[in-house]
Formats: sequence, structure tokens, C-alpha cells
Amino acid sequence: MTRIFHRIENARLHRSALWTGTVTTALTLALVAFPTGMDTAFAQDATYSADEVSKHFKQLKTRSLKPTGTTRALCIGTRDECNAKESRNSGGQVAVTPSQPDTETLVVDPETKAIDEGFNLLVSFEYASARLSPSAKANLREFAKGIADPDLNNATFVIEGHTDGIGSLSYNQRLSEDRAQAVTEFLVGLGVERNRLKTVGYGKTRPRVADINDPSNRRVESKLVLE
Repeated sequence: MTRIFHRIENARLHRSALWTGTVTTALTLALVAFPTGMDTAFAQDATYSADEVSKHFKQLKTRSLKPTGTTRALCIGTRDECNAKESRNSGGQVAVTPSQPDTETLVVDPETKAIDEGFNLLVSFEYASARLSPSAKANLREFAKGIADPDLNNATFVIEGHTDGIGSLSYNQRLSEDRAQAVTEFLVGLGVERNRLKTVGYGKTRPRVADINDPSNRRVESKLVLE
């Protein structure tokens, strides 16, 4: 009887040891696959590259500063003001197009002096907050690299916050300002000089598309300041 008891006990201890070893091995593999301090939820890929950022602004800077052989016109005002007829036909806030093949019109904001051909930073936020999402941070890292291009050393940028039409005018104005400021602070934290960035919020007053409640109107853009 004693021998039977010892055999049963030894079998139980053996199974326990096997189970403990399996768990230990699994934990070890998990730590190897995900090193301490790495939160895989924050491993995000940017949706544009630093090269795309620098190319956009360098081309815009060249168009605004250097002769191109075309007739150049600067319109100080909003897109609606600079192209009132087309604005009425399309529901407002349209992109200005050349009226003639050899004429180029650049729209310049009267307050910020920003050229109205913005780069959509593609930043997203938590609902009704100014907290940047992991994907937004990934994009902004590329943006910071892009404007560090030597050809853009003296360039300054406006960071614009925009919302859709859901909610009151005052709520959306504050939210757009907070989100634009969150972007600016993150860029400064990445090493962008603060004096190169100007932050403004427009709330729901400058929709991208005619349907003011369209989600595409919720955005943060960066625009080059005309030198």
C-alpha cells in the first residue's frame, strides 16, 4: 500500500513540474518577443514620409518665390473670397484654380500670411479630446523630419486646427485650438523650433467639403507662411 501511495505522489509531482516548466518557457518566449518597455499597441507606421513633406513645401516655396514664366497672382483672402463665383457654384471653400493656362493664383490668408495649399498632417485624436493617437504621433515624427530639410531652414509654418459641424460654435473653436496646440507641442518636443510654428484654430468655420458634418472636415493642416 505504501508503495502504491509513493507512486501516485511521484506521478503528481512529475505532472506539476511539467506544467510549471511549460508556463515558465511560455513566459520566457513572451519576454523575448516583446522586450520590456515596448508597448506593441504604440508600434504604428506613418502614412506619409518625411520626403513627401519636404517635397510638398519645397515645391510650394519655389512657386511662391521664384519666377516661372507664368503670370503670378497673389490673392489675399479666403478661398471663397478669391474665387467667389466658383465658391457659390460648389457650396463654398473651393480650391482656387488658374483662370488661364498661363496664370497661377496663390491664395494667402490675410491674418497668418499662410499659402492656402496645406499639408494634411493626418492626425487623429481620442473622441472629443486633444490627446494625440499613436498613429498621429508616427505621422508627426515624419513631418518633423521633413521640415528639417536644409532647404526649409528659414521656413515657418502655420498649424491649423479644424472640426466638423457637430456641436456648438464655441465648443468646436476651443477644440480646434486645443488640437492644433497639441500638435505644436509635440513637434516642439521633437526638436522643431517653436518660433517656426504658429498655432491657430478655426473650429467649424473653414470646412474642406460643403457638407459641414462630413468627417473629412475634422483635420489639422500645416501651411507654409509666405516670405
